[in-house]
Amino acid sequence: MQSLLALAGGATAGVAGWLAPVLIVLSVLLLGRSFWTLYVRRRGTRLGAAITWLSALFVAGYWTWRIVRGGGG
Repeated sequence: MQSLLALAGGATAGVAGWLAPVLIVLSVLLLGRSFWTLYVRRRGTRLGAAITWLSALFVAGYWTWRIVRGGGG
């Protein structure tokens, strides 16, 4: 049972290693689209703006934590 858990953990770490840059690019694109929709197209509500800004703060905080912790990108 322990070897199965170790194998699953190793596979997850391997996938997370190459998936992290893809998720970073995807999050930047989606946040950019959200800000573009809110401020360029002038569509959205106060709730949408709040959620967009909170998401941006969360993502920036997470990246900062990963870099400071030494996890890289």
